[in-house]
Amino acid sequence: MESIINRAKSIGILNIRFLVLGILFCCSGGYADDVTRLRSQYVEYCLEQSVSDRLATKYIESMRSDGSWDNVDYANSRTGGWPALAHLNRIERMAQAYADPDSNYYRDDALKEDILSGLQHWLDKDYRNKNWWYKRIGVPKSMLKSFVLLGDDLPQPMLKQAQGDILARTKMGMTGQNKVWCAGIAFLKALLKEDAASLKAASDEIWSEVVVSTKEGIQPDWSFHQHGPQQQFGNYGLSFGSDIMKWGSVMRGTAYAMPPEKLDIIRNYLLEGPAWILWNGNMDLSGCGRQVDPRSQQGKGGEIQRQLKKLAQIDPSCRRAVDLRLAQPNELIGFRPFWRSEMAVQRQPEWYASLKMSSSRVIGSETHNLENVLGLHLGDGVLLLRQSGEEYEDIVPVWDWKRLPGTTCDQGMNNLKPTNKESKSDYAGVMGDSESGIAAMIYKRGGLKADKAWFFFDDEIICIGAGITGETKGPVYTSIQQSWKSGEVKQGNGWVHHDGIGYQYFGKPKPVGKAGEVRGNWNLSFPSRGNRPVSGGVFSLWFDHGPSPKNKEYAYRIIPTIPVEEMEKPAMRTRCRLLSNTTTVQAVERDGKVYAVFYEAGTLNLGRRKTISVSGPCMLMVSKESMIASDPTHSLTSVDINLNQKRTYTITFPDGAERGKQAELK
Repeated sequence: MESIINRAKSIGILNIRFLVLGILFCCSGGYADDVTRLRSQYVEYCLEQSVSDRLATKYIESMRSDGSWDNVDYANSRTGGWPALAHLNRIERMAQAYADPDSNYYRDDALKEDILSGLQHWLDKDYRNKNWWYKRIGVPKSMLKSFVLLGDDLPQPMLKQAQGDILARTKMGMTGQNKVWCAGIAFLKALLKEDAASLKAASDEIWSEVVVSTKEGIQPDWSFHQHGPQQQFGNYGLSFGSDIMKWGSVMRGTAYAMPPEKLDIIRNYLLEGPAWILWNGNMDLSGCGRQVDPRSQQGKGGEIQRQLKKLAQIDPSCRRAVDLRLAQPNELIGFRPFWRSEMAVQRQPEWYASLKMSSSRVIGSETHNLENVLGLHLGDGVLLLRQSGEEYEDIVPVWDWKRLPGTTCDQGMNNLKPTNKESKSDYAGVMGDSESGIAAMIYKRGGLKADKAWFFFDDEIICIGAGITGETKGPVYTSIQQSWKSGEVKQGNGWVHHDGIGYQYFGKPKPVGKAGEVRGNWNLSFPSRGNRPVSGGVFSLWFDHGPSPKNKEYAYRIIPTIPVEEMEKPAMRTRCRLLSNTTTVQAVERDGKVYAVFYEAGTLNLGRRKTISVSGPCMLMVSKESMIASDPTHSLTSVDINLNQKRTYTITFPDGAERGKQAELK
């Protein structure tokens, strides 16, 4: 303050008085109120997920005299799911009970001493992991939560020790959710020091990441990318939504509150992004990222629901939209193309389907810290169909990772570790209207290539593939389904039925089916989780194209929620007509509307002297009322579409951040 006053002398004594009064007001009035409110609202947020006294008692009674626990593996240096961090997580739970007025342990002196003992144990031992995340984010974040929950009962020497070592390891910076984590840690550090300038800098850093861009973070299609161009709804995106809702709640009503334009962005992200992959309380497995842990779909789904509920509290204007997305039975209906992440979702009142692809622009899957070491094919056209929501819950230990539903794979490939790199194909895209949609990709993996297309409707999904060609190490399979077995498997002339879903195939080849007990282990796909055997009944259905196939093809349809007795009836027949399944164009017609995937310039013959010709690769939906197109190569500015060799229309594609998004003829 002395330097400010000295600098102000040149403007006169009267101005100095006003300056000093202003500084004193900030220090003793509004700012002090903000600090009190921030502390109170942070504790309030932490206590929303209450801790049972029974759990607190368990931790208290099992704590050793040195503040540690004998059932925490402090020596284990595993980089994923680090066991030693359980120590700080337990301290958090105990601190929540201590700060909760509804707990029998509220402000309990004995509990306080145990909490301080546990914190001091960690400070003195300074356990470390070679995974940078724990040092810079995981440990400081957990420790600071307990510090703030302790409030005025936190000893200043303990805070000083932490600030000089463990907390000093976190600096603001990085990108995406990592940036938000680091800024959140900086905010709590500033709150404990009652440092207004640092609080402002940290809050600005948090809100700066609530932005739509083509870099890491929220994408223009409301998906979320991290670790490069990779869909991360259930990993970093989930943490991002959680943290932004947390800080939005904690900072409300203060000088650090979320700006209105940032609230608009996070509202759209949560409602139009993660909410779409929530089904019957569970997250879509294809949205979970590399962290497909036991009960992860249920746990991540629960977190999406909490974020949506918190959004409705912060922004009451969107309560109806939130209720729509949380309703059971489902009330969020329609087709949703995530064109930046090459993922599509179709939702109907009684079923849900998703398709996840990859290309030279989008990474399909990753592995870190010995997580998801078999997930190479998770972005190779995985088609998941859910009715109950339990079809794939915790199935990964028994999955055959070369037969993921929807994929076409060389069964001789033994190295299934994700490369964290984009695929070799530049053709992949999704598009649609509010009711139906198209997804397509040119699959390239190893020496194998295939042109694959999917057509989504309100009562069926049409799946076709052509040009399946390549020198392979083993036979090539196209998997139709691989889910938990539920009930009987029945089959008839051209169809298979299981768990209320019908699978109808056309022409050759005839699918191979298998249903029975499968034994597996979590350590096969997640070595970091240790030896955890699992077994259960699995239903599998696939096409066998043989080794080193040449121009093989397939065509089948999936009919959700159909009784087995309906499979042989004429009413079961599709309303779609298969128009073409070649390496030039794959197309179907339904109710007078044409859905086409052109892999190059060419012509689609509709019969009766009707044709559709295009000047380049594109995906197309044409009816009497509308014409919608997209560019799955992201390389074109426009496409010319000629109908019946008479009239030509030009559709101009979006550019820049919206490249790959569909466009409608205007």
